[in-house]
Amino acid sequence: MMKFTMNAKDLKTTMEKGIAAINKKATLSNLTKLYFQIEENGILKVWGTDLEHWVEVRTDNVYDTQPGVFGIDVDDIKIISKMSGEITLEDVTTEDMKSNKINIKCGKKIVTIPRYQNIDIFLPSMDESEKKIMSVKENWLLETFVNLNIYTSNNDNMKMMQAFNFNTKSKRIEALDGYRIGMRTLENQTIYETTENPFYTVKIHNKCVPVFKKLMDKKSEKEIEIYQDEKHIRLEGNDFTYIIRRINGEFFKVDSMLDMSDDYRFVPDREQILEAMKYDAELRKTSGVDKMPVILHSENGNLYSYISAGRYEAFDEFETSENTMKDNFYIGFVPQFLTDAFNIVDSDKPLCFGTGSKAPLLINGDEYKILVLPVNIENDEYSTEFTKRIRGEVV
Repeated sequence: MMKFTMNAKDLKTTMEKGIAAINKKATLSNLTKLYFQIEENGILKVWGTDLEHWVEVRTDNVYDTQPGVFGIDVDDIKIISKMSGEITLEDVTTEDMKSNKINIKCGKKIVTIPRYQNIDIFLPSMDESEKKIMSVKENWLLETFVNLNIYTSNNDNMKMMQAFNFNTKSKRIEALDGYRIGMRTLENQTIYETTENPFYTVKIHNKCVPVFKKLMDKKSEKEIEIYQDEKHIRLEGNDFTYIIRRINGEFFKVDSMLDMSDDYRFVPDREQILEAMKYDAELRKTSGVDKMPVILHSENGNLYSYISAGRYEAFDEFETSENTMKDNFYIGFVPQFLTDAFNIVDSDKPLCFGTGSKAPLLINGDEYKILVLPVNIENDEYSTEFTKRIRGEVV
């Protein structure tokens, strides 16, 4: 009968990773079980699924092993997680299968919990169409998913807006929510397969992000290899395998959205403009008037911002190393959108440019690029306010 011993803390970490793919509210009883297997070579495998996501975690940090397999209900995992020190799990099921139990030994304590058989819950096999698409650093990939997640949508009717698109032809990861596009270049990652047909690009659902946070280490520089076949995407890490269903369909034509001239441009100090946008976003939230934009305006080569939200107003002047905005130019944005953009763009002096007051603003960092749509404004509403403040007149 199956048996293994390992450190309780290490076991807890392994189980938490395996549980990441399980839906505790699943109606099929097999889907509420976490499965354990000791292989002939002494490796422990732990896996779970909701039939959309499959996670398998591996560790050799076990001893006193006997091969076998059993399942534990997710509600019983917390019994094991509360233990400390060295812990032994042993299958004590009788040969006639009338008593299905697992003994958990920790010091002088012995706890018995139900044991469940694994009938048909295994990781799906990839078919002959499987291709190795790319290899990326674990910490880089986790950071990318976390940072670009705000550019995806939670609208289940817009499946492509819920996806991260791995555009290997243009060498970038893309995400958009209808108001902005978040991108990060793949130039510094290893691409094995350039997908010419946009229908077949790797597209990973934003529901995977919580799983990635549990599986991946933000400090690890180990490689994650990404594979794809007709039905599934497989991410292969050093100690885990994560398989998800493919999202079928063609992603948005981001290249055409980025085909824009730089009729105006400015290069701000990232920290300075970020702090101002954070303040303006909080001001708008505090005022209860959540539809007022922040206005960017230039005069005599200087860049300014202004927001009027209820009984509050804020005016800022920014240092820029380059500014080609004309004096009669005004453009409005949701302040939180600019906050999000300057928060993740990876340049102290990001190049920002666009083609007009009704066209998107593109914010360029070293690896990240963010495109933000403006809001409609009437210049006349703001020209007087800007003039008074620029001249230092009392309002």
